[in-house]
Amino acid sequence: MSYHTSVLLDEAIQALQLKSGGIYVDGTAGSGGHSEAILKANPDIKLYAFDQDQEAIDYATRRLAPYKNRVVIIKDNFSNLRTRLALEKVASIDGILLDLGISSRHVDSGVRGFSFQEDYPLDMRMDQSKELTAEVVLNTYPLEDLVQIIRDYGEEKQAYKIAQEICERREVKPFKTTGDLSTLIDDIIKANPKFIIKTKARVFMALRIHINDELGALKQVLVDAVNILKPGGVIAIISFHGGEDKLIKEFFREEEKECVCPPSFPKCICNKVSRLKILTKKPIVPCEQEIRENSRSRSAKLRVAIKRRWGNDESS
Repeated sequence: MSYHTSVLLDEAIQALQLKSGGIYVDGTAGSGGHSEAILKANPDIKLYAFDQDQEAIDYATRRLAPYKNRVVIIKDNFSNLRTRLALEKVASIDGILLDLGISSRHVDSGVRGFSFQEDYPLDMRMDQSKELTAEVVLNTYPLEDLVQIIRDYGEEKQAYKIAQEICERREVKPFKTTGDLSTLIDDIIKANPKFIIKTKARVFMALRIHINDELGALKQVLVDAVNILKPGGVIAIISFHGGEDKLIKEFFREEEKECVCPPSFPKCICNKVSRLKILTKKPIVPCEQEIRENSRSRSAKLRVAIKRRWGNDESS
């Protein structure tokens, strides 16, 4: 079984507009698929590849060994991008790629508790050095917090019902495995099997996003990436979750705006500078063939923006 199939691979590499002598970042190295494609596409670039998962780091290190003189692999969350690059004496970059979400390997193996199709301990940590696990969340969080996590991160309409049942059942028997949570959803969601599977996917995803602070990390890396991008540098992000895509879209739009004054103002007084130009008015999505070959790619969306060269200069 392959570690992970890179989604929108050709589209992402093309979007980066790789330049000879450039410095690039793969903020989510995973199995190294996108990193390898970047390094192959231009023999005269330097790449910094980040991942917080040691298993992924080990795999990517082996895969990228032929390019060891041009790639630096860093074990850390991309929310620490700017600090870790500073330690490498890198002050600015020519492009950054983020492939959000979870590796196919983690879903297929189930060992970390990301999948509801196997019965494993409720972990869900990408970085195993962190303390917070799904077991802690399910057994200790108050009802209101569970509702918010399942509703906001999972976009699950029956969040309150599921959270309430979690609170009731844990008083009798603590949640220990993914099977415990999966069984709960089987018991309380009265619908056809396909709907139950979708509900499980949403609940498990919501817990994973919360435990790994995925949206918080994304907010941080968006700010840092734009700050360290060189003029003409590209930021390309592949997302799989509605909340992620909305966050990216809104951030790009705010950075593209030339004025944020209220419409009632007769003239602009905010002095805002447009730093980004959006290159994808609509996100790039996988073609039918890619979806047939990799069904997990069906929800992927690629958004791309370029840093303006001179403030609001349209030539950027």
